[in-house]
Amino acid sequence: MNILLPVFFHSAMGGLHRHILSSVKAFIRENHHVTVVCKPGPFADEVERLGGKVTRTDYSIEDVQRVIDEIMGNSFDIVYAHPFDSRQLGLAIAESKAIPFVLVIHGMYYDEIEQYHSSVSRVIAVSEQIATYLVEHCPAIESKLTVIPNGVDDAFVPDATSVSSERVTGLFTSRLDADKLFILDVFLDALEDERVRSLPIDWIVVGDGTQRKKYASRYEDAIEGTDQTMEWLGWIDQDDLPEAMRRADFVIAPGRSALEGMAVGKPTIAVGSKSYQGLVTPSTWNDIASTNFGGIGTKYDGYTSGQIGDAILELMDETTRQELGRFSTSLVDEHFRDQGAQLLLLSLLEDVRQEGVEAIDLVHRYPHVRYDELHVRRANRICSWKLTDREQRLDVMREELEATKRLLDELQAIQAEQSAEISHLRLTIQRLSDATE
Repeated sequence: MNILLPVFFHSAMGGLHRHILSSVKAFIRENHHVTVVCKPGPFADEVERLGGKVTRTDYSIEDVQRVIDEIMGNSFDIVYAHPFDSRQLGLAIAESKAIPFVLVIHGMYYDEIEQYHSSVSRVIAVSEQIATYLVEHCPAIESKLTVIPNGVDDAFVPDATSVSSERVTGLFTSRLDADKLFILDVFLDALEDERVRSLPIDWIVVGDGTQRKKYASRYEDAIEGTDQTMEWLGWIDQDDLPEAMRRADFVIAPGRSALEGMAVGKPTIAVGSKSYQGLVTPSTWNDIASTNFGGIGTKYDGYTSGQIGDAILELMDETTRQELGRFSTSLVDEHFRDQGAQLLLLSLLEDVRQEGVEAIDLVHRYPHVRYDELHVRRANRICSWKLTDREQRLDVMREELEATKRLLDELQAIQAEQSAEISHLRLTIQRLSDATE
């Protein structure tokens, strides 16, 4: 197969990137060809290092026109797309070339699927609750929906040796960006928990992003005056991540990272961008996995301060850590290894390729598409006008507020001067009065 794989992202690296790199490896290993459409950077370079082809774009409207012209000159059997801007590009290519379109959904969003579900051959959800969420929003896709959980690379295996220590090492990993604030705040709740602050924990933080500076300060303040330490590793290469996780006695992580921590034999506390799921145990793992380890939920409304502290306290017992570590590894080996996930994906793509799609009558559809395009452009322009007008009015209000503040400052200065003069007059009168007595 010749596979077109468009993907859009904001951060340089993260779980989404590792998900795609695993698929790229599998495609190439099975002698398929893959072209990834993505932003330039380390991810694009890694795809090329693995043997994939890359078309780089910033996903601006102008540059996407260039990319479409370039891609339309090539032959593809299928489009395997990820959401948002990349889905828009992939769907346009798939419809124009009359080839199957497969979309994968990673979290609690539906990417406006109700508008184009008839053009989708299959939808892949990475967990059961994400699949349920999609069907609730768009029942028409139920027959096209498949659940393929994230898989963990075989490099993530336990260390053969285990050293007992009076100190405990906890590893926290997440992308440190605005869409992960719930995860960052839950970890902060752990650090500020007085019960946790009294424990001899050495923290390792893996991750980076726009919120790092702010949260690094908060985290360091939280452990000040305790017997705890914090080591910041930032983003580390995928090849180095297993070894970093093996240094820990337990892991706090979302999504794929939670699975990776479990794979190396560490008890894991799952907290994702949408919910806190807690310690992964024999009695909780199924429900936690169905959320993609925190990818579905109500964020702060579903979390009570101290919950993560309860889990950390439970992990202070070495026997508990060892038992949960062994369980975690066996669970990943049985249900979440990457080889199984990629075999399911390849089988699905092959089935879809053989099924094919019915070509769209583009001549008949053109006036409808053109109307939608013009309507959207007009709506965007009106919205832009309204936003500009709003900003202008806000600027006027800001200027008026500043003028009011300046006037208030002047009045306060005059009042201060008058108060000083009155005090001086009172003092003078008092002196004259004293002199006449």
